[in-house]
Amino acid sequence: MSKRHRQSVKASKRKRQEARRPKRSAPYLPYVIVVLVAGALVAALFVVSLGSNGPGGVEAAYPPGYTAPVQGDPDAPVEFVMWGDFQCTFCKRFETETLPRLRAEYVDTGKVKFVWRNFANYGQESEDAAVAAYCAGEQDKFWEYHDTLYQNQGGYNSGAFSPSRLIQFAETLSLDITLFQSCLARPKYDAVLSADYSAGRGQGVQGTPGFFLNGQYVAGAQPFETFAGIIEGELAAAGQ
Repeated sequence: MSKRHRQSVKASKRKRQEARRPKRSAPYLPYVIVVLVAGALVAALFVVSLGSNGPGGVEAAYPPGYTAPVQGDPDAPVEFVMWGDFQCTFCKRFETETLPRLRAEYVDTGKVKFVWRNFANYGQESEDAAVAAYCAGEQDKFWEYHDTLYQNQGGYNSGAFSPSRLIQFAETLSLDITLFQSCLARPKYDAVLSADYSAGRGQGVQGTPGFFLNGQYVAGAQPFETFAGIIEGELAAAGQ
């Protein structure tokens, strides 16, 4: 047998052995595909999440027919939106020290529409108080109940807004307690709280209080002069 022939025989033998050798990479192929598909799905969800939380990118799922509590002329040239929490101490400062003057000078005179939105940030009693205020609103006492909550604010989740206290506030305002308790027992306003919080996050609210005056964001319990300056600027721009 010639040297070239022997080399040819050895080469053929190697090819046959390789052909019979089990493929090691094939069993892992399905796992690779699964990992790639899962990664693509995670990436897609991440992109959707970022897109839905960008400024102005949230379409909150409010219940049909729901409208946020409003004070003032619905057609006022300046819309003043507050994002607040009933347990927030800085919200109380704004509500008790600054808002009364803003109401007197701008809301009651038809220049500003004041809108309330919840940004329940401090736990269960924040949520319970918000629901109670909405339930009072079903008896046309939202703002009276809203003011009562701030006047009776206590430590965070310390019992200041316990179920029994919330009922006491309703009694003080002469609400129909049977209707009020029935409202509290329903999950009717859970969707509102969730939608408000999501919408606030989507618009850039990070904490309470947060405000939008015709879309201009102001953070924190600023003094009256800060808000008045913005309002006057907006009124001038509107020819008021």
